[in-house]
Amino acid sequence: MIVADTNVVSEFMKDVPDSAVVTWAQGLSPSDVAITVVTVQEVEYGLRRMPSGRRQRDLQQRWAQVLDTFVDQVVCYDVNAAGQTAAVLAAAAATGRHMSLADAQIAGICVAGQYDLATRNVGDFTGVAGLTLINPFAPFAP
Repeated sequence: MIVADTNVVSEFMKDVPDSAVVTWAQGLSPSDVAITVVTVQEVEYGLRRMPSGRRQRDLQQRWAQVLDTFVDQVVCYDVNAAGQTAAVLAAAAATGRHMSLADAQIAGICVAGQYDLATRNVGDFTGVAGLTLINPFAPFAP
């Protein structure tokens, strides 16, 4: 299973998504890709912070379509993921690296479930033990 990070999910809400990401996604079965509850929270928060208007409404409609696509593929944050998140945060702190709680939670969910993570921000997750990273924005991503 591959978990799509928030930046990958957001790409599909754009007027013109990155062609490498579209090509990457077309090569996958829908059942092979999931999102996390953390991504749901991040997108919802971003939309609620936007000024009211046409752009916000358009993005909310696109988000509803994306969420409908993943309705059965939303991975939750549980006790095992919380323990892995704590390990991710502690390891980052031990090396002097800052990691946001949301990124650590996504990494924790992936490590706990043995999922790969598709993200543009590979550098934010480099060094997380047990986490395989995929950059779908790269021209020849697997």
